[in-house]
Amino acid sequence: MTLRTALDRTILLMRDIAGDEVADDTLLNMLTTTRIALIADNENITSHSAQSAFVSAALLMGRSGHDVHLISPDCPLIGPQIPLSGGGLVESLLDAGNRMLPDVSFRAGADGKEYDLALALGDAPITVPAYRAIRLNADPWVGYIQRASNAVRWNAQWWPLGGMCAATLGATEAFKTAMWKLDIRKSFHVNLCALFATVNDVSFQLAPANTPYCREIGEFDCISGGAITNAALYILSRIPGIAGRTRIFDSEIPDLSNLNRYMLLLRSDFRLAKVHDLAAVCGAKLPVIPVPSRYSAEIARTVAPLADAILIGVDHIPSRWEVQRANPKWLGIGATSHWDAMASFHTQGLACAECLHPRYSPNDATIPTVAFVSFWAGLLMVSYFLRHRVVVALPPNEQYTYMTALRPENPFRGRAATLDGCRTCAVLPPQHPSRRSIIGTNIISA
Repeated sequence: MTLRTALDRTILLMRDIAGDEVADDTLLNMLTTTRIALIADNENITSHSAQSAFVSAALLMGRSGHDVHLISPDCPLIGPQIPLSGGGLVESLLDAGNRMLPDVSFRAGADGKEYDLALALGDAPITVPAYRAIRLNADPWVGYIQRASNAVRWNAQWWPLGGMCAATLGATEAFKTAMWKLDIRKSFHVNLCALFATVNDVSFQLAPANTPYCREIGEFDCISGGAITNAALYILSRIPGIAGRTRIFDSEIPDLSNLNRYMLLLRSDFRLAKVHDLAAVCGAKLPVIPVPSRYSAEIARTVAPLADAILIGVDHIPSRWEVQRANPKWLGIGATSHWDAMASFHTQGLACAECLHPRYSPNDATIPTVAFVSFWAGLLMVSYFLRHRVVVALPPNEQYTYMTALRPENPFRGRAATLDGCRTCAVLPPQHPSRRSIIGTNIISA
């Protein structure tokens, strides 16, 4: 078990920018020598939202190999924080960090040296030397990055979605810090400089502020036990008092290269199949029925009818079409491609999964991935799902969200058009009468 193997897909993604001339060891060193101070104090870490942000930021940055220092009181955990084992906030994170990537661990407290980036929750004092410092904050459905000078007490309380959104914004900035060690400004086109430009003030809204909170999510199915499903269950498990049950279809066995982005997977917990790993870590909090088989219509008929709501995070695009052809009442899809994340929902009267993802080019090549991009896809998909469970119908003009994770200030939301000649629409009940063609995206999940 080597760190190079665990971060293989992240290094592959870095080559989008670095090309082939930079050695693997150089790219790996860029990740592991990026020093992050993750800071909280008693006043800003006493809510479930803040703790969800702190834990999520640490795990996302740790899964990219960064050197993360936890500068926070070791206060009791207020709510569930799987895959942490429980106990104090810092103590449990240290334990998880020791069981995550090989040769990477979290550190408790500051060491007196300068950090590349300080991330402080709310108005927690930033007392360590840092090349750059920013603050994270959240409302229930919104995550924020704020300038270090804008010191405002952590806002959100028990609802954790906005806090996890803030954590993802912060982890993205940490990764940019590592990438700038390539000296992008001297070596690359101005467009790449803009893509990786740092963000000091930004907000990202997952749902309207008046969206009701949802604890009763009922039964649903997940197609794939990969990174996006990991993110979805990680997020859902943090909702206090959540009540629901899921069934997960996946035949694969976890390997070391999954650790760079699977939020619920620790290398100490490898079992026979991803679905059994997820069932074990979720436990009674969010019961998982494992189906250790790749989804197919035949498999679905042998185990039970599909649930009325389905979440898909599978990279095999024809599997999305096959699930859509089963005509579920509600279908949510999370997907990624390189630096981009996307989520969509599909119901009768709206364009189907094949309309939005019409192209498939078989390719056995390793897929480039990174933790924060996969997590964005999970956040977007879960936000749609939770809104679906409490709202009669989501607005059609919000059917899909597409974002470049490095530029979170510019997400695109819109309605997908029904694609002329769509083979899936042909076998479904009548869809929306619009038959305008669109240029389909070939987005793959990670």
